[in-house]
Amino acid sequence: MSSSSQRVLAVVRRQILNGERVPGEKITEVGIAAEMDVSRTPTRTALATLAAEGLIEKRSGRGFTVRSISSSDVEKSIAVRAALEALAARTMAENGMPKSAEDALLKSIAFTERVLDADEPDPDYMDGYQEANILFHETIMYQCGNDLIAHAYERIAMLPLAALGSLAFDRTNPRRELKRLTVGHSQHIIIFDAIKKRDAARAEAMMREHSHATLNYADLFVKRIYETSSADRLEAAANE
Repeated sequence: MSSSSQRVLAVVRRQILNGERVPGEKITEVGIAAEMDVSRTPTRTALATLAAEGLIEKRSGRGFTVRSISSSDVEKSIAVRAALEALAARTMAENGMPKSAEDALLKSIAFTERVLDADEPDPDYMDGYQEANILFHETIMYQCGNDLIAHAYERIAMLPLAALGSLAFDRTNPRRELKRLTVGHSQHIIIFDAIKKRDAARAEAMMREHSHATLNYADLFVKRIYETSSADRLEAAANE
């Protein structure tokens, strides 16, 4: 998938999950392409992926409509993916990291570090970040040393937010998203360090935590920190 397709996918996915696009709403290739300022080709790819994930469905005519997805469905998908990713990280730590995997993980970490070190957040940094994020997660899943883990993952890969490296991105507030994604980058460094040192328990625990970030960290960092005023925080602290 091209970087433009990945960006469209991440943004529209986030809009659906946070209710900006309501169930039954019509989505068209032309409309999304114009909104995201991209060509129709990457838009078509992104919409096909969203349909495969079950977030939208094809209309009898042209376009798609947003499906009604319960938070329970999303949470279940992420829980299963997190368990498999945690097992993959533990297995790679126990087996030892292949040179090809080490090179790929270091490449991913270096790329996201360059993206996040930019002086000013740019909404387009999402393109590069998502590519590197997918590389990190796919490397651990498919090079962990146990093909049955990847086989089990592929059975649930197209459920909502089950795709490796899935991101839900709020393009309207890149500075806030930069802070949130910086946490994910830091966790990648910790996971890599644990696998490199063959600390299986630490690698497993951190990957399990990290795999829940797409859903949980959006609430934690957006609602509880950045959308809470300074006065509210001071009042809450005084009442504790």
